[in-house]
Amino acid sequence: MFSVRQLYDLQLLDWDIQSHEQELADVNGKLADDSERIAAKNLLAGLETKLGELGPAGRLAEGAVQQTEQRLAAIDTRVYSGMITNPRELEAIEDEKAALQQQHSEQEDTLLTIMVDTDETQENKDRAQAKFESINSHREEELVELQASRETLTAELPLLHERREDMVVEYPPIAMATYDTVAKMRGGQAVALVERDTCQGCRIALARSELQAIRSNQNIVQCGSCSRILVVN
Repeated sequence: MFSVRQLYDLQLLDWDIQSHEQELADVNGKLADDSERIAAKNLLAGLETKLGELGPAGRLAEGAVQQTEQRLAAIDTRVYSGMITNPRELEAIEDEKAALQQQHSEQEDTLLTIMVDTDETQENKDRAQAKFESINSHREEELVELQASRETLTAELPLLHERREDMVVEYPPIAMATYDTVAKMRGGQAVALVERDTCQGCRIALARSELQAIRSNQNIVQCGSCSRILVVN
């Protein structure tokens, strides 16, 4: 014989199914979301690319400094050799030397900037490497857990649906129609327990006539306030 209490048991099962479905959706979402690891990998790749560009730039700057130093040394050799006695020629050489010294200073500044940038980039790259390895390790562990959860949930859901089908097969059509209608209207809570003469769905005290109807027969009684099906706890 059908009892209204069975609708409450059905609701508990439906909540269990909904919980499984939501958890499965969350698990699938987390499995698909690899954004943190991708971002860490991209940051590391960008720093590695920058280091790869700074290396040749540094060598080029260092070569330019050395070349200028060689030209300055050659000028000093000529000046101190005593071979140049013409005042105009000496003045031209001094002008050339001054220009080269200015160029040398600028080249050293450029080289220093590249060296500092290289050191900072290397430090950032080392930190990015450590962070990526940590994120990657955690993600691999998480994936194992998530895949296990997905397998469990995927296996349990059909059993829960099968249990529901077995449960409702002999429920009166009017009872199921009322249950489904109220469930859609009340966010999945079609049935509410009655405790201390109060509907636990809307927390409003029930009329005496409602309480008598609930306790006197097996017919469905709905809360006059929220329309939920009432069941005595």
